[in-house]
Amino acid sequence: MVKDSAYKLAYLDKIKILSAARKALIVADAHYYAWSPCEQERFRATMGDETRRKIQCVLLDDLLDITCSTEEVEDVWNDIPISDINQLNWASLLTTGIGDDYIYLNECMAKDKTLLDFATLYDYDYADYLFQEEARKRDFPDYKGTDYYACRHPSWVRLLIKEQFYYSTFTSLATYLLDEIEAAGSETIGQLIPHEYVDGKNHGKPEKGGFLWDVQVDAAGQEAQLDELKSRWYAYQQERWIALSEVNRALPAIVYAQDEDFDDDPQRSFIFANEATLKQIRWRHFLLDCEPLMSEYVEVEKMLAEEIDRVSTWLAENHQHIQKNFDPAVVKLRKKRKIIMSESALDDLNRLGEKT
Repeated sequence: MVKDSAYKLAYLDKIKILSAARKALIVADAHYYAWSPCEQERFRATMGDETRRKIQCVLLDDLLDITCSTEEVEDVWNDIPISDINQLNWASLLTTGIGDDYIYLNECMAKDKTLLDFATLYDYDYADYLFQEEARKRDFPDYKGTDYYACRHPSWVRLLIKEQFYYSTFTSLATYLLDEIEAAGSETIGQLIPHEYVDGKNHGKPEKGGFLWDVQVDAAGQEAQLDELKSRWYAYQQERWIALSEVNRALPAIVYAQDEDFDDDPQRSFIFANEATLKQIRWRHFLLDCEPLMSEYVEVEKMLAEEIDRVSTWLAENHQHIQKNFDPAVVKLRKKRKIIMSESALDDLNRLGEKT
């Protein structure tokens, strides 16, 4: 009986969300439902800020009984409790997503660019790689550049899966493994050299434009050894990511999917083996193209277990080497940095802490 009631409630919520999205699109343009599907899709992908704010006002009113103007809607939206944000994001997806799955990329794109300008995931990812390379060369004259590998940085996505709203992460197999390896390695380092972060003597001191951020490591006298181990660990991660990317290039086109439990939100990670995989998946037909490429996530778990074993051995060996050969008279020169945080940045950190 409880299950039936929950199903009925979820069904009614879905109907309400669909109705709100439909009403919002009509308010945005009264001719919306007279257009062809392609015209509707282009409208959703290319709408301007003012149109988007009109839609947000309708969604807030219909779903949460919140009335506001277009001038204040963004502030109101940002203050919505986390418990209510899912239904708003679901309805919003129906007004902005593209393709079969109403997919929406939660990343910045160049001006006047939308997902409709990129046929496949590879087209978008490679364009983003070129943009990032150009920015690094502009900001750092000595930057030598790096080769292209699929999905070096994860992307945040929203989409419908079997008519249900999902948050999603798109990443490469190499990046996914490295993220998990980094977490396991950090835990191991904490066991090898226990440490904690403490406020420095200048933390919170007023400074022009804000206040000083002065947080330091307390490792019970082994700060230098910890610093050396972390330095080596960072270099290991960079080298291992490239090695994994090279190995994965030899794999066939494969997609792995993993459901995750975070704050009771529906979430699914999609893991792509390599650029050959990205080339076979179109944004507008994402799930349809993924389906024949899907493989069991258990294969990722096997690879991850091997990598974590490798990391544990590597860290133990390097820790032993550092402890044996450490010379307190040798001090690495490091450029001192002064970090000034604004009051708004502190507010953002506090808000983030409340929602995690």
